[in-house]
Amino acid sequence: MTMPTLNRNKLSMDYLRNFILWSAVLISAIAVVYANHLCREKYSELSYLEKDGMNLDINYGRLLLEYSAWGSMHRVEKIARENQKMVIPQSPDIIAVDQNRLEIN
Repeated sequence: MTMPTLNRNKLSMDYLRNFILWSAVLISAIAVVYANHLCREKYSELSYLEKDGMNLDINYGRLLLEYSAWGSMHRVEKIARENQKMVIPQSPDIIAVDQNRLEIN
């Protein structure tokens, strides 16, 4: 009588062990699929951010060109002549001042 009980216990332990192992395999497979999904999602986000960063670099380059155009010496002289009626002084109009001889009141 003890033999069938021993076989039944061993059989139920084998089923339990197999169930635990298959559950671990299934959980591992689901974890791999989920990790793969997250990896693809993050790569897609990275691609989008890299594209956005390249667009920002292009716009920054355009901004630098615009700043250099607005601040060019030729443009500043032209606006000074047209709007402020300024002129470049002639040689007789230029006076050199010696800083050592200045008197402060």
